[in-house]
Amino acid sequence: MTVATTLEALQCAACKELTAPPRLMCSACGRRELNPVALSGRGTLYSYTTIRVPPARFQGRAPYRVAVVELTEGIRMTGRLEGAEGEEVALGTPVTFDHAGEDGIVFRVIPGNRATAGGD
Repeated sequence: MTVATTLEALQCAACKELTAPPRLMCSACGRRELNPVALSGRGTLYSYTTIRVPPARFQGRAPYRVAVVELTEGIRMTGRLEGAEGEEVALGTPVTFDHAGEDGIVFRVIPGNRATAGGD
């Protein structure tokens, strides 16, 4: 299994719009020349849900959180959220990219740096 330690997006060569992969064309201008670019991996929690009854592939891992993260570069990406198991996590909480593998992207709550309100 390959584990990625850098988070990447695709950037349109024509208009420079960033988009989360996979994409075949730019959603802003329709061009097909998209180039991979490294992202900071830092962002804030935009939305999340707790999965309590997982699909067969993830049996034995529940409960776990799936989050939408708004990255500092302005795009949103979906991934698993770790680092605050059993705790309420407020929208706006700072998170960082941890890794990506066969189970997808994993973001981690930045310890000691939590927003003040929230819930599931």
